[in-house]
Amino acid sequence: MKQHIFALIAALGLSACTTAPGKPTNGAAEQQVQTGHAAVSSLDRPMYLRGDFTLWDADEVYRLKQTQTGLYSVRVRFMSPGKVYEFKIADAKWTPGYNCGFRYDGKVSLGKPLAADCDTVYNYFGFMPDRKGWYRIALDLRGEVPQLIVQRD
Repeated sequence: MKQHIFALIAALGLSACTTAPGKPTNGAAEQQVQTGHAAVSSLDRPMYLRGDFTLWDADEVYRLKQTQTGLYSVRVRFMSPGKVYEFKIADAKWTPGYNCGFRYDGKVSLGKPLAADCDTVYNYFGFMPDRKGWYRIALDLRGEVPQLIVQRD
């Protein structure tokens, strides 16, 4: 269990040795203790949905916005049903700890949370919409492991 906690903290680029639980880390991500593990509840930098449909750029149109403490999302329009859209959530510089792809499996299912790894280089999420329209892609940092969720909007 401790190895998973330290791996999560390291993957998100945080230092647990200089911060008291619940206190900001000099403008960095805030930590809190939940049932014995540290969890990231907010980010210290802009994060973007970056994918084949954005030419992998950090475009302001695809910047995630905080909707609740620890929950960030962006609205996107997918116009090609049956096409697999590949994407990640990352900061503008692809910084280690802020480069989120899949942890175990990249196939995204509508409405089902999928574990994310925010210290990955190649693990792109893949989502194939069954119809064109607006979708909401969210990064949930409230639990022990970051999760990605895609829903119709």
